[in-house]
Amino acid sequence: MTPSTRTLASLAAAAFVAALATSPARAADQAPAAAAKSTYAKDRADCDAGRTAEDRATCLKEAGAAQDERKRNRLDNNGSMRQNAVDRCNALSGKDKADCVARIDGPMSSDQQTTTSGSVAGGGIIRETKTTTVGTPVVVVPATPAVSAPR
Repeated sequence: MTPSTRTLASLAAAAFVAALATSPARAADQAPAAAAKSTYAKDRADCDAGRTAEDRATCLKEAGAAQDERKRNRLDNNGSMRQNAVDRCNALSGKDKADCVARIDGPMSSDQQTTTSGSVAGGGIIRETKTTTVGTPVVVVPATPAVSAPR
């Protein structure tokens, strides 16, 4: 082999090895894009079939917005729903915060009772916490109505 042929063969071998090395990286980059495209197709199919709690136009709009966020890598569905709820409660203070956390985690003391009703499909889940407090009774004496003079 001449020196130029050896150089050409070495370059070809190096290019082949580089192509093999970058193929898994390129495939890894394409995997999330393929998953995002598949999720969008499923979302659209659910909208078209009426398997969502919203009208078709709103559903398609939301599916498109979610797809755009997936492309920008800003859609995060992996967070904890409980942690999200607690973060919302942290914006409150004092008794309001304690009541909010009780709606998430259940009653914190024997004087609390938490009930849950509704459904996501029906428009939302309602959690209500009742806290019973005992105070001193207040007696209210009704005012005597004024008697008008006879005519």
